[in-house]
Amino acid sequence: METKVEIQGGNRGFAIAPKVGVLTFEVQDITSREELVSSEYKSIYKRYASENACVSLGEFRVPLWGDGHNLYPQEVFSIISENKLLPEVIEKQVRFLFGRGPRLYKEVVDGEGFKKRRLRMPVEDEQIQAWLESWEEKGFPHYWEYLKNLITDYYHVKTCVSKYHLTRARRLNEPGSIAALTYVGSDEARLAAKGDFLHRRIKNEDCKYVIVGDWINISAYEYQVFPRFEPLNPYKHASSIAFNIDKTFSKWVYAYNDWFKGLYEWIKASNLSPRYLNSYLRNALNAHVHVIIPGTWYLSQKQILENICQSNLMGDPETPIQVEYKGVKLVDDAGKPYRFFETMMDDLISGELRRITELMSGEGKNQGKLYATTKWGDDGWKFEEFPGKFQEYFKSVIDYDKRADQVILAGKGISSSITNVENDGVISKSGSDVYYNYLIYVATLTLDEFFITKELNRAIQFNFPHAKKENIRLGFWIDIPSKMDETTAADRLSNTATPDPKKP
Repeated sequence: METKVEIQGGNRGFAIAPKVGVLTFEVQDITSREELVSSEYKSIYKRYASENACVSLGEFRVPLWGDGHNLYPQEVFSIISENKLLPEVIEKQVRFLFGRGPRLYKEVVDGEGFKKRRLRMPVEDEQIQAWLESWEEKGFPHYWEYLKNLITDYYHVKTCVSKYHLTRARRLNEPGSIAALTYVGSDEARLAAKGDFLHRRIKNEDCKYVIVGDWINISAYEYQVFPRFEPLNPYKHASSIAFNIDKTFSKWVYAYNDWFKGLYEWIKASNLSPRYLNSYLRNALNAHVHVIIPGTWYLSQKQILENICQSNLMGDPETPIQVEYKGVKLVDDAGKPYRFFETMMDDLISGELRRITELMSGEGKNQGKLYATTKWGDDGWKFEEFPGKFQEYFKSVIDYDKRADQVILAGKGISSSITNVENDGVISKSGSDVYYNYLIYVATLTLDEFFITKELNRAIQFNFPHAKKENIRLGFWIDIPSKMDETTAADRLSNTATPDPKKP
C-alpha cells in the first residue's frame, strides 16, 4: 500500500503510511510566496474578465478594446504622443514602408537551382491605374493618403480598417462595382456582434458588424453601424467595412501592440524626465545661499518693536502713532495699535529675506528661496553656500532617461542606427552599420505590407479579373541604396547636384 499524502492550506497536511502510522507536517515561511502566486493568478483572471467584457448598444454587443476600458487606441496615442522619441520612430517606420509610394507589380522567378529567387517586376496597367487615380474625382481621398493612414494605424495598434464604396452596378455582381476604398480610424471603429454569448466568449469571426463613433463620449453622439465586409459576397452591401487585425497571442477579438505593455513604464519614465528637470529649475535655489541671522540682531529688533508697540498703546498726543516698521504692520485697518506679538519678528525676518532675494533671484519664479537660521554672538548677517547636490540629481535623471531611450528602441525592434539615435542622442556616423541594419529591417516588412495592402489588392482583383489571372498586385516601392564603393562617381549624390551655370 502506497503512502497517502493530503495537503491542506498550501503548506500543511498529513501522510498515512502502512506500518508507520500518520505523520503531520507543516512547511514554514511560504505564506508570502503563496500570497504572491495567488495575487498573480488573480491579476490574470482580472485581465481575462476585463478583456471579455462587452458594451451593449441596442441589439449589439461590442467587445471592449482595452484593459478595463474601450479606449485602447486612445490610450496608446496619449502615452506615445508625449514621448520625445516614439512619435518620430513610428513616423520613420511609416516612411520606410511607404518608400517611394505604392506601385503595381507581379512576381517573376529568376535564376536556377539554389540561386532561384522571386523578384518584383513593375507592371504598367492603364485600367487599374486609371481607377486608382479616379478616387479624388469621385470625392474620395487619394489612394496614397488612404494607404499612409493605414500604415500609421498599423504601427500604433496593428489594425487596419477600410470602408468599401460600391456603385449601383453591384446589384448585377459585375466587376468594376467598387468605386473606392476609404480609411476609417481605429480610434472610431469597434467590432460588434448580435446574438446570445452567455455560454461562450465572443471571437473576431463572431463580429459581423462594425460600429463607428466617438467612444470617449459614448452617449453624446450617434453611432453608425456597418455590415462587415464579406469576401465571399463582396457586392452584397452598398457600403461595408473591412476590419483587419494582426492577431495577438491569446487575444480573440482585437489586436494589441506586442511592445506597448512591456515598455509602458519606461515610456512614462521617459516622459517624466524633462518634467523633473524643469520642476527643479523652477523651484530650486538659485544662488544656493544659506543666511545666518545673528541672535543679537534678533533681540535688538525685537526690543525696538516692543518699544514702538508700547508707545503706540500709551497714546501720547505729542508722539504720532507709528503705522509700520520695516514692512511690519503695527495697526489694524481702523488705525488701532497692536500689542507686540512674536509673529511680528517672523514678519520682519520675512521682509528682510524678500528684499535680499529680489536682488539674487534668477529667471525661475522660485529661484530666490533662502534657508535661514539664527546665530548668537555676532551682529551682522552672514551668507554661506548651501550644500545642494543638484549636479548629482541632474546626472541621475539624465542617465535614467538615456537608459529608457535604449530600452524603448530595443523594444520597438528598430536599430538606433537607422533612427539616427545613438546612446547619447548623437546621429549615427557608421555608414556600414546603417546600411546593414536597414537591409535587415526592410526584410521584415513583408507581413506589414500584406496587412496594409490586403483590402486594396482584394478590391483590384474584384474590379479587374485579369489582375487575378496575371497575379498583378500593389505593393510599396522600397529602394535599396547601393553602397558607395559599389557606385561610380557619376552615380553618387554629390555629383548629381544642379550644375553651376558659371562653369562651362
